[in-house]
Amino acid sequence: MAGLPAALTLPLAVSSLAYLNARTNFTQDVEMLKCILVATVKTLRAFKKGRANMFYTLEEHALSPTKGSHPFIALPPTLPKDAISLPIEEVKAMKGREYSYREVYDTVLKYAEWLKTVHGVKKDDIVALDCGNKPIFVFVWFAIWSLGARPAFINTSLRGEGFCHCVKTSTAKVLILDGGLTEVLTEEVSRELASMGPGVSAVVLDEDQEGYVMSLPGHRACDDCRAGIEPTGMSTLIFTSGTTGLPKPAVVTWKRYFGSAFTLADYLEFTASERYYTALPLYHSSASMLGLGVALASGTTLILSPHFSTKSFFPSLLATRATTVQYIGEMCRYLLSVPRSPYDTAHRINRFFGNGIRPDVWRPFKERFAIPQIAEFYGATESPSSTFIKSRNLFGEGAIGRRGTLINALTGSQNCLVKHDVETGEPVRDPATGLCVRADTNEAGELLGWLDPKDVKEKFAGYWGNDKATKGKILRDVLKKGDAYFRTGDLLRTDKEGRTFFVDRIGDTFRWKGENVSTGEVEKVVSKHPAVQEVNVYGVQLPGHDGRAGCAAVVFKGDVGEAELRSLAEYVGRTLPRFAAPLFLRRVHTMDTTGTNKYQKHGLRTQGVEPSKVGEDRLYWLDPKSGVYKEFGDREWQTIVGGQTRL
Repeated sequence: MAGLPAALTLPLAVSSLAYLNARTNFTQDVEMLKCILVATVKTLRAFKKGRANMFYTLEEHALSPTKGSHPFIALPPTLPKDAISLPIEEVKAMKGREYSYREVYDTVLKYAEWLKTVHGVKKDDIVALDCGNKPIFVFVWFAIWSLGARPAFINTSLRGEGFCHCVKTSTAKVLILDGGLTEVLTEEVSRELASMGPGVSAVVLDEDQEGYVMSLPGHRACDDCRAGIEPTGMSTLIFTSGTTGLPKPAVVTWKRYFGSAFTLADYLEFTASERYYTALPLYHSSASMLGLGVALASGTTLILSPHFSTKSFFPSLLATRATTVQYIGEMCRYLLSVPRSPYDTAHRINRFFGNGIRPDVWRPFKERFAIPQIAEFYGATESPSSTFIKSRNLFGEGAIGRRGTLINALTGSQNCLVKHDVETGEPVRDPATGLCVRADTNEAGELLGWLDPKDVKEKFAGYWGNDKATKGKILRDVLKKGDAYFRTGDLLRTDKEGRTFFVDRIGDTFRWKGENVSTGEVEKVVSKHPAVQEVNVYGVQLPGHDGRAGCAAVVFKGDVGEAELRSLAEYVGRTLPRFAAPLFLRRVHTMDTTGTNKYQKHGLRTQGVEPSKVGEDRLYWLDPKSGVYKEFGDREWQTIVGGQTRL
């Protein structure tokens, strides 16, 4: 720049550096590396001091003279269904219940006394917890941790065989059940629980039990009860459906919990004044680890909503003075479908943090609701792979992460995308070397996460009591002979700017209504209906909807009429969670199979449920009005295309 006036040189230098930073993502790379380093130091220090249990973090805040009175758990006020019709000032004045760090801690100790003296819970025990989004979930959870035991979170929508399977595979001897979920304990389920080894003690936490617990003195177990925790030791069991079969208990290690919570607390720039709102279920890792865990790590307030409602969502944010919202993509689309109201921008939200927002929803959502920042991430409960991106402008629109020059240079092979064979479901390998082939820029590839080949449990602790499923997630000889990687089962692509985008899920699992749906488990249930001879379940994409809706290709045993369709609809509604019940049926005469007699799904998924693409096969849908399977044709399809029907 020799010869240029100083007045021009400085602005040119600044703009050049800004351009270079934008191209290399240097600033965000440095920020993320700093957050990881700080979290790693905190985690190592906790293990060195023998305090690698998040109960100690709660205790530290609770006993602090300045932090003890600060709210930890806040509940939204009860709002009417049509809350958006209420005056803004009226909603602003509403107050919900709040629990300080000290109040939560004291209550946790009462539940610890109850678990220890009444139910015999001790160090290293596993306690199953089936509970909705309410404070007692947190009380019981941390009481379990305080005793040196481990919780296993059960999905509250599970019933029958799926519920029993989760309790059994958790190896829990005690099951704590939310008083609002007593219908789970049918006679058949109770018999099954009693037959599990020495039997499982099922305890219903109704109002009487809660009152009894609150009358007890608190019990603070000695430090020895929590001693000996290893970095790869289990903190929690969280069930994930995986790629096939019934839900599998993924081991969340203490190292993983600490690292995730403290890294994200820094990455999201949380301060003590943050009010972090979640309506996601605590039995999922998103809400339990990235929601409550992050709030606890930063000493801030978690606003715990019992459920998600489109018409009361923004009024609830206003009433609770929320500043950050945790989301899944489906929530954002649902909120966009609500008529505009003054509540759209009458909030104090600084950011939305979560995963799964669709590219076509990202910009309209951010602009309509005036959201300053969207922080998107990709990850799974058991996966060592994750991506992050924070966006205040449109550059990050639809992306789930971005890795810049610095992070690529330092950790280039930690995560990699490899070419995927759609027909075999396996990575493509180079015939000459036998190694996997990296996906090209803008090409979809399966995301793999690096594991130490000599100690894979250091990053992937696997599935509790299921070595076969654990080994099935490990891929070897990927980039070099002898290496090991975790298979995410997801197809992603990266563009020339380093932005990563989600493409699709691989295999026999699809995502609907924020839940993973196992096609094998749905097939197992549907095949038991007396009218069904064969069934092949898969997920189909629908215009204007996130994820994939369930469709069952069915070979019926005989003629199919209104009675059979009604019976099948009632049956799946009774035996499957709502999100797993097939929304569509495709009646086929024969089932296409592979050379190894496995059902072919790829062609069915590609054709979807657009009537013009299914040939002579007849389609039915679970009619939204009647709840019964009825004929599905061009007219019904157009109501979905046009947005008149939302499923």
